[in-house]
Amino acid sequence: MTADGTTGSAAFGAGGERVARAERGQELVWLTGRRSRGLLLQHVADTFRIGAAVDEPRLRAALGELAGRHAALRTSLRVLDGELRQVVHPRIDLPVEFTDLGGPDDGKRAERLAELADRAGAQPFDPGRAPLWRAVAVRLGEADWAVVLVAHQLVCDQASLFLLNAELVELCAASEQGRPPVLPELPADLADHADSRRGRPAAEPRSEQPTGPPAGHGIRLDRPRPAVPAFAGAEVRAVLPPGLRAALRTFADRRGAAPAVVLLAACAALLHGRSGRTDHGIGVPVSGRHRPETLTLVGALAGTAVLRLDTSGDPAFAELVDRVQGVASAAREHQELPDPHPGRLVFALAEGPDPGPPCGFAEDDLLLEVAGRAARLVYDSELFAPATARDLLDDYLALLGAALAEPATPLSTLLSLLPGAAGTRPPRPAHDERTAGSPAGARGPSGPDAPRGGRAAPSVLLRSTT
Repeated sequence: MTADGTTGSAAFGAGGERVARAERGQELVWLTGRRSRGLLLQHVADTFRIGAAVDEPRLRAALGELAGRHAALRTSLRVLDGELRQVVHPRIDLPVEFTDLGGPDDGKRAERLAELADRAGAQPFDPGRAPLWRAVAVRLGEADWAVVLVAHQLVCDQASLFLLNAELVELCAASEQGRPPVLPELPADLADHADSRRGRPAAEPRSEQPTGPPAGHGIRLDRPRPAVPAFAGAEVRAVLPPGLRAALRTFADRRGAAPAVVLLAACAALLHGRSGRTDHGIGVPVSGRHRPETLTLVGALAGTAVLRLDTSGDPAFAELVDRVQGVASAAREHQELPDPHPGRLVFALAEGPDPGPPCGFAEDDLLLEVAGRAARLVYDSELFAPATARDLLDDYLALLGAALAEPATPLSTLLSLLPGAAGTRPPRPAHDERTAGSPAGARGPSGPDAPRGGRAAPSVLLRSTT
């Protein structure tokens, strides 16, 4: 790092902008946005409550301090010489909208606040123009504010919103009390972090791990894949069978594994039965904050580490869980490994007591979410029929229940109990299907040409909170 706080590979524009490498996660978000032609709003959003007696100028000043502290809030993305680059601007015009809802509460204040948040989240960003975030500050009372913050995933992840919330609360409290704010030290910014990560040698894969790119999910499509995806989505839902959650936790505790590992093993088993393959490349979202210097860093650090799961040898389900546990433990130590193949399966932990609201788009071929007492499968309706999605969800829950009841049972026996495991399930009428139109917001600005790189291959996204 140079004396002015930048890395040696950074460059400066005529207006004082700093140009640096893009994060690998930013490249994936960029490519996905290009594929969707602006149909997908790649946003993270949250609403903060600020209990401080500050006026509009002081709240604006606090938000300005956040932008001054965190380079990501002053960053845009451009393609230069065929490569995606971060452009950090020395200053920005603060995108803050102020609204006063501080009058007598007529019972509709929460509804109006939700409408403001929805409107802020539905407006697209132009990745080439900074800032890639906006705020709506809503006065609710004399010492009560709600701040809606929306940011593009190119410059901010969900963990960053938690950091910004804490800092904004402290800045407003310090302003109210007339004292200097107590804020965490920032050892790096996002551009520095991207340069340093690119400069590190890649970790060597473990010798027992297969080499080369993993195959796709292998599930037979009902319709040909279109040349240009429309990201049309639909979903099916199911209530978890009685006793499944308790059985999952009991078995996971006995094996010393997280429930998510058990759910991932069941997914690998089902994919084995549906595709006949034994090598499955399944990605897991990671925070990218496993190093001390990233704990206070605002930026797009979240990414994907690929797990290569082996279902060969007809293992018992308990043995498969142990295999998945070993691979997952190794992956936690190397969160910054690049995704070697975009055609991946992704398994994630989702927050919330129940699956999310009905989804009108499908960024992935399939998205399985288990949360609270229910499960849902969001699917690309251009590729799969409703009955296929229902069968997949039913088979997954049936396989999981059978495996938890008899974990010593080999996969072949578990899969033989499922009529759809080999793709031979007879047609059935669709039920419990939910569809919706495209997400709010029209196509975003076209921007410059996309960086070098191919079209992302299909993936399956698995979420769980159980």
